[in-house]
Amino acid sequence: MKFLDVPTLLQISTAFNLMAALAWLVLAKAFRIAPRASWLMVASHLARVPHLSCGDCMVGWPAAVRLGLTELLLLASIVLLLLALRRMLGSRVRPRHIAWISGAGAVGIVAGMASGSAIAPQGVNLLTVAVLAALAVREIWRGVGDRLSTGITVCTALPFAALFVLSLLQASLLILVPGWGERLLANPLPGPWRAALGLMLTVGISLSLIALMIWRLIMRIQHLTHRDPLTGALNRRAFEQALAEAQAQLARGRGFALIMIDIDHFKRVNDAHGHAAGDAALLHCVALWQASLRELDRLGRLGGEEFCVLLPLSSPRDQAAAAMIAERLRARLEASPLRWQSQDLPLTASFGVALPGVGDARGEGVLARADAELYRAKAEGRNRVCVADQPTPGPA
Repeated sequence: MKFLDVPTLLQISTAFNLMAALAWLVLAKAFRIAPRASWLMVASHLARVPHLSCGDCMVGWPAAVRLGLTELLLLASIVLLLLALRRMLGSRVRPRHIAWISGAGAVGIVAGMASGSAIAPQGVNLLTVAVLAALAVREIWRGVGDRLSTGITVCTALPFAALFVLSLLQASLLILVPGWGERLLANPLPGPWRAALGLMLTVGISLSLIALMIWRLIMRIQHLTHRDPLTGALNRRAFEQALAEAQAQLARGRGFALIMIDIDHFKRVNDAHGHAAGDAALLHCVALWQASLRELDRLGRLGGEEFCVLLPLSSPRDQAAAAMIAERLRARLEASPLRWQSQDLPLTASFGVALPGVGDARGEGVLARADAELYRAKAEGRNRVCVADQPTPGPA
């Protein structure tokens, strides 16, 4: 059939890989979007081009060498692709397992070339690619499985799962079916359906990576929109939105507490050691407090050295639990001075704790009560926790 003409399909695949490499290059150089991952994608696409466009370049070479070099390039392309995928997903685990698997695969291919076998390099590479494709599926599921819907996660992982199945199937045919390898060697070009599947897999994997890139860009925009650029805590607007949402849940029995925080004598740090030390102090405090809070708690920077924690409570009126957490935050900061230019700078903070009242849609009443307790803590000597009285029923 015309549309399954193998040389045409290979030309289309070559053109697609070249255009994809150019697109990733533009993302890396012009737009600076995930530049390291983009450069890895450029290299991954380019590694496929010799195999697709240079079928006659190695005519006359020993079959083992010709096939071995082709399999090494294909393996390199998959490894680069997996490394790019990990960077897009923000994986912090060192890719030692990828290095071991790909290294073992490369050694197996070279050993097959050295032995003169024309079948061994392809079989080793197919098994290695199957394992790497399975790792890619796992990376996607770990990276976005809890942040995207199941359907979107499955669609993103599907091309890698298909690569795993097809690689395993080809390896099984090569090993188990007598004469299968000889038939592949007799024809230097892949069969029409194999060429078509290769093109479809390349396009599908590229679309998955583009989707992950768009997701990463959206997440970055959301982070910049909702986070304080220095400390990474919620900015005032995002915190007020979280407070309004928590206040709306109050009628359903989902209580919370506010902990207002102000770093004591912060101006002295700036005046004595400079604004760089002040920024370091803010980062130090936020890091300590975030480590002491749960994932569902919300820490926001309201301005300057003033912060606030929105603390969901298992019991709506459990003011003692909120006060205990505030005391833990206070004690941890007092016990952990900032290390700045070979000296320890002691830091403390004052805390005000308050529970919300009903009829306060935007949470202004609970903010005011927590703020009043904060000022009482500062007036009583700083470095302490003050707790507001329980709010009376009715509007705050």
